[in-house]
Amino acid sequence: MKFNLHQNLVLVLLMFLVPFCFQCAALPSQVLTKERNLTTYSQNTFKLVFTGFYRYEIEKELIKNKLLEKGYREDPNSTFQLEVILQKKEPKYNSEFFHKLHFLLTFFSGGLIPTHIRTEHTVTFRYSKSEDILQEKVYVVGMDQFRGIPIVVFMITHWPNQVFKEQLIETINMEFIPK
Repeated sequence: MKFNLHQNLVLVLLMFLVPFCFQCAALPSQVLTKERNLTTYSQNTFKLVFTGFYRYEIEKELIKNKLLEKGYREDPNSTFQLEVILQKKEPKYNSEFFHKLHFLLTFFSGGLIPTHIRTEHTVTFRYSKSEDILQEKVYVVGMDQFRGIPIVVFMITHWPNQVFKEQLIETINMEFIPK
């Protein structure tokens, strides 16, 4: 039997990386906005435009379906437009050094010490008629994501994609009050 250092090193690395990548849970923050929407437009048919959803097709469809459930209709020829804008905020760390050190501790402990990252997005609902912007509301959705072996227990109910979808639904419920 020939001992191949390169193959064994790759195998050991995969044994640590694969479980590390799939053990993730997210704890959502409250959806924030500077102003609460207290009115709804009498216009329930509009041209719907999505900006920033190029990697979020499922979430885009979720928003469309929720709007249809609430009684709104999409008309590509309407002069009244609703643009839904999704922007990912860059993570801000109190200390870049400690964040990198924490990640290395997680990696070299084989995931026993969980790592943490805070992710935030803004969801903007921009209403316009022809070329005039009538109103714009911005919502901040965020979550604290944890990776590591102790997180396995929370993975089922706190998977980051599911938490993000729930937060998007919350923004829709906050923006589109019942008629």
